[in-house]
Amino acid sequence: MKILILNYSDNNGGAAIASHRLFSLLKQCGIDISFEVLEKKTTDSIQSLFTKTPFFDNIILIRLMKKIILRIILYTKKKLRLDFKTSNIFLHSQNKKNSIDLDKINTSDYDIIHFHWINHDMFSIEAIAKIKKPIVWTMHDSWPFCGAEHHPDILENDIRFIQGYTKNNKPKTTFGPDICRKTWERKKKAWNETKFNFISPSNYLKDNFDKSALFKDSKSPCIVIPNIVPEKIFRPLDKNNLKEQYQIPLHKKVIGFGAAYDITEEKSSKGGHILLSVLKKITDESNYHFVIFGNANVAFLEAIKIPTFNAGFISNPYILAGIYNLCNVVVCPSLIENLPNICLESLFCGIPVAAFDTGGIPDIVEHKNTGYLAKCFDIVDMYNGIMYCINNYNELSKNSLEKAKRDFDNYTIIKTHIKLYETIINNQDK
Repeated sequence: MKILILNYSDNNGGAAIASHRLFSLLKQCGIDISFEVLEKKTTDSIQSLFTKTPFFDNIILIRLMKKIILRIILYTKKKLRLDFKTSNIFLHSQNKKNSIDLDKINTSDYDIIHFHWINHDMFSIEAIAKIKKPIVWTMHDSWPFCGAEHHPDILENDIRFIQGYTKNNKPKTTFGPDICRKTWERKKKAWNETKFNFISPSNYLKDNFDKSALFKDSKSPCIVIPNIVPEKIFRPLDKNNLKEQYQIPLHKKVIGFGAAYDITEEKSSKGGHILLSVLKKITDESNYHFVIFGNANVAFLEAIKIPTFNAGFISNPYILAGIYNLCNVVVCPSLIENLPNICLESLFCGIPVAAFDTGGIPDIVEHKNTGYLAKCFDIVDMYNGIMYCINNYNELSKNSLEKAKRDFDNYTIIKTHIKLYETIINNQDK
């Protein structure tokens, strides 16, 4: 059994982290597996051997072509921004171009091609249908069964992915060319005879997949397999020692938050603007400490009145585990998530999570058992959730560790992947 995992990047974003963790653990289990990407930043992955070979060997011509292509892309993106307007805050991908040499994939000795996040024109929609190897596809968002959008516009209750994309059901706040409908129609045409083997990390994403107009009557099955969290790294650590290390007073109750690039934008996907409103409801600021990790801009930090430790972007998972363990509660105010690493990693560290009851978060956060599920985008209820987690820390922490072991056991997750691979290969041989 020989497996090829493909993801756009090896360390940028949740899909990169999840696919890299899967690759590492499968490799440790003796599986013959490769991990190839287009955007390489670590030493573990391979910058895809299947990337198309340039037409010219002359380096000057290659550089000239790159400049011309870059200008065309920038012009196209600028024109798209001018013509296409939507209230949907999530990424949109048309995947019209293809960066991978399909002949090299189809003539390789890999038994299975395992997709993860393959946007940014890693594969075109039409190219995917031309792969002759069995495809396993782990969905890290809703793009495979939506149009161009990576998640439906939940703020407008957009259900085009269920109804099918027509000229008459375009959201009222979408203007210009309907790239979502056009992208969906390309998928429908190209993938009509293609069988995929989908993996959904969350029950939420699988439920939407099953209801989708694109796949509800297809021959492509979908099963739920959660993402992996390295349990030897993300585990309970001594909170008092960590507080002394980071010079946080021992009596302080610590609130944690993982930042994102759009943290202060109105209706940002990670909900930073909502969190700011929640934190303003805390009146006794001297009893609390706020810990933020990730990319936080100055405007966000200046708006927080609670004493704050900004850990910045953390690439080392051992340091990140220590940051989680500083906290009495981790807040996840996202508008939508699949199976967010921040909630999973907190669970394994025994840290309660206060989050909105949205997306796949309820797979991790059980209301008043491992954390608190606030009513969607309700500032008062999120504040109540944070306080509930702090006041019931010991019980919620114990429950979180039990749930991590019960529902997200690494061995079980790996065993399920291997069983899926074996079933697909055995069926190919018949």
